[in-house]
Amino acid sequence: MKTFETRGYWRTATLPVAALMLAAAPVAHGQDAKAAAAKASKAVAAPTVSAADKRAAQADLEALIKAAKAEGEVVFYAAPTENVNKRVGEAFLKKYGVRYSFIRAGSTQLEQRYSTEAEAGNIAADMMVNAGGAPAFVEMANKKGWTESVSQVGLPVIKSGEFPARFVTGPTAIVSISPWLIAYHTSSVKGSDVPKDWPDLLDAKWKGRILLSNPSVSDAYVDFWGLLYDKYGDSFFTLLKPNLRPVGTGVQASQGLGAGEGSFLVPAVVAQVMEPKSKGAPLDMVTLPFTTGVEQHIVLTLRSKARHPNAARLFANFAMSQEGNKIFNDDPGGFTIYEPSKLPKEYQSPKPGAAARREAITKLLGF
Repeated sequence: MKTFETRGYWRTATLPVAALMLAAAPVAHGQDAKAAAAKASKAVAAPTVSAADKRAAQADLEALIKAAKAEGEVVFYAAPTENVNKRVGEAFLKKYGVRYSFIRAGSTQLEQRYSTEAEAGNIAADMMVNAGGAPAFVEMANKKGWTESVSQVGLPVIKSGEFPARFVTGPTAIVSISPWLIAYHTSSVKGSDVPKDWPDLLDAKWKGRILLSNPSVSDAYVDFWGLLYDKYGDSFFTLLKPNLRPVGTGVQASQGLGAGEGSFLVPAVVAQVMEPKSKGAPLDMVTLPFTTGVEQHIVLTLRSKARHPNAARLFANFAMSQEGNKIFNDDPGGFTIYEPSKLPKEYQSPKPGAAARREAITKLLGF
């Protein structure tokens, strides 16, 4: 039994089946808050690389550019918002003259689409940029001969020591971190009403006023709600549930908040807020110290299964470079993977096992 204190009174709740499933989920991967803050505060130090290795990496890059130009295009599946994919794609086209096309969807849908194509022996995507449980997906896909680990393909940006080694997971490489935050409608949330911690959302005056997306759309949502569950327990969700107003996707939720259909959108990322805000919606946001985030990962189709393997590797190399990564993360409030000190003080990387918790989290939130 877990208890949770909020606004001066105690509420106790027994754990239902869904919560028991959550409690049994693996949690070992998450960073301790203090360790994460200390780690994030340090500058990213490139590993020692010899001059010969750097020259070799440059020669590899030149050969990769030539091969990618011969293929002429790259096709990728992407979880980031449309504007991010277009921005990076256009910069890539301008720099290398290699065309691009992409399909944008939630991370779960992308993995399902990719798996279906792979099982049929017809993978359309040369690579993916995906969130949620991307490393676990690639570990599975590697065993099936669909993908190959980013750390093993000899990307020049890794060989040269340019890309921060801490963001190479092995199966994937992290190219963007968007901390989860709270978006709010400024006409109904003002001054002291702006949350300073997650329990502030439990106030009964927000009944039915907190919009949230269906976590089954992306395991990145499962990562977020799992983090709060691990910290606050089942009673937190018992108090939160009356305040929730479930909607479908993140796009629908942000549009609904912009239209005043709720007071809060939880969780949200900057890009979700800026879209309706740029059109005049009275929205603002607050990032709390304790949070996790959407970590976008590079996923590479196995060379022998990809139609444009060299173009995919060049695109990945570009997105991971300081130049390309700045373009990738060039949104208001965004920061590059080379600037970890800008992460929230108590930021925790998503824990593995999101897929195993998906059903339980979804039920716990009322979907």
